[in-house]
Amino acid sequence: MLPRHLRASEPGGPKPKLPESHRPEAAGSVAPVVSVSAVSSATSSRPSLEKFADAAGRSGSEGVRRSTLPSFASGSHGDDAGDDDADVPSTQCPQMAFVGARGRTPNLYWHAPDESQLRRHPRFIGLPHESLITLGSDASFKFVRQGTELWDELHVGRLTTGCLTGALGFQEDGVGRQLGMGNRGGSHGPMLGAFHRLRQGAMIFDSGMPIPKENSVNSQVVQKFNEQENKLGPLFPIDTNGAENQFAVNTNTSPSQKAGGSSTCGKKNARRKKAKLKSPGADEKETLVVDANAVHSNESIQSYSRWLTRRDPHSKAAAQRGEGGVRMAWGSAQEHGTFATLMLHHPTSVAEEVGLCVVDHSAIPAAWNLGALPPMGASPDGIITMDTAWFKGKKQGAPTRERLVVEVKNSSPFRKHGNGATFEFTDRDPYDHPPPYHMPQLQMEMLACGVTGGLLCMQSATRGVRVFYVKRDDDYVAAMLGVISDLYTQYVLTHTTPPENTFNHRKDHQALVRATKRIAAKCVLVEEIAHRQLPGEAYDTRAFV
Repeated sequence: MLPRHLRASEPGGPKPKLPESHRPEAAGSVAPVVSVSAVSSATSSRPSLEKFADAAGRSGSEGVRRSTLPSFASGSHGDDAGDDDADVPSTQCPQMAFVGARGRTPNLYWHAPDESQLRRHPRFIGLPHESLITLGSDASFKFVRQGTELWDELHVGRLTTGCLTGALGFQEDGVGRQLGMGNRGGSHGPMLGAFHRLRQGAMIFDSGMPIPKENSVNSQVVQKFNEQENKLGPLFPIDTNGAENQFAVNTNTSPSQKAGGSSTCGKKNARRKKAKLKSPGADEKETLVVDANAVHSNESIQSYSRWLTRRDPHSKAAAQRGEGGVRMAWGSAQEHGTFATLMLHHPTSVAEEVGLCVVDHSAIPAAWNLGALPPMGASPDGIITMDTAWFKGKKQGAPTRERLVVEVKNSSPFRKHGNGATFEFTDRDPYDHPPPYHMPQLQMEMLACGVTGGLLCMQSATRGVRVFYVKRDDDYVAAMLGVISDLYTQYVLTHTTPPENTFNHRKDHQALVRATKRIAAKCVLVEEIAHRQLPGEAYDTRAFV
């Protein structure tokens, strides 16, 4: 999930403006011209970094079993006997029946649960409202929910994964295309964005507690919150009266209706369904009041009610921005559904919601011989603890359960139809290999969370989820941090604006680009999963709104 200042604005609203701290400085206080010595120091290749980069991506997938499954697995991995999380997936996703459907407004939340629904599942450890969290050390930021204003503010002055590729010079002219970015590369703007963000001061808190005590207090709040959530059951239960769709009325005539999709209903029925939408919680404008001494059980209901009311307007706003707007918004809207699919497919796994995980500078090996580094962090889409012996094999003395970061990438199935104003639901082939430009994000997330592996889940709306295993590569992390250190020490700390193609001509940077491609090629496809749904929860089956 991206911070608000990196997300597309709604149509009709004000044009995007950089905050004052990100704008060019006024006359008289312009960033100084780069001195010859500074240019030489910043653009000269560092042999130590080149050595790290050359060593990166040479190993990592040995012993990992590549998936030999057909289109989808016929069951779950691990001890799944007697598990009733969800039905065993069929060999073909039922979503395939929607291919060919057309409409004016794609439904971004098609078959996607809200995070409040996910928090009700007993094997999901959710985060409580941020007002209940004790903020102090950087370690406390991981308890702050993603998408909140506080979580956004914690990004100020920190290098996070949303601007990581820009800081590395991976979006500069000639580099982005090498890493699979296509038309998204070839711009100096992302590096300038990272530069200006790092010039700001990071937020600092003081809880007055030692870090272990602070962590214990927050962990107890999280435990209490989840104990209460787990007792409540489904947040938006399936209509026992057999209503075909509990979310809204779809008046579009499309092949999806014939395939069990939405159907047109009369006005009387529409009013009945509209009333259902208001029943889960308070009005959208109602102020949420949280008692600091107790976790309210209706907090998730209020959050979910607001989510319901903004769903269709959000979809309409994205459609007005065209195919690109739909594609960008789809990725965020579908994150929780893809993460839920992974969790449900592995019935002995435990999934966790996580906020901003900050890199512990003291844990970075001194042998890497890096310069000063800025505050850094990452917010993976989740963390999952699961049995890994099924794809890594059982080794003598090695643990069979691991904690892995999870990063989700979702591909929109909606494409513009002809030259008109309608969209068509298409069958998009899933990725055979993950694009290289995702690798810095995964490596930074693993570093920030202190784990040695991660799962990259790439969703196809019609073909389920492909899960790639990515191993942490410390040689790569060292080379990556070396480039970040140079940006920080040579430009940010000296208040010197970095020029275009700052690192492109350095041998160590070129070696880092090659290493990024090698690591992507080493990623192993370990399984393919058909879409699953949270038990008892209603899902929106409208392809269009």
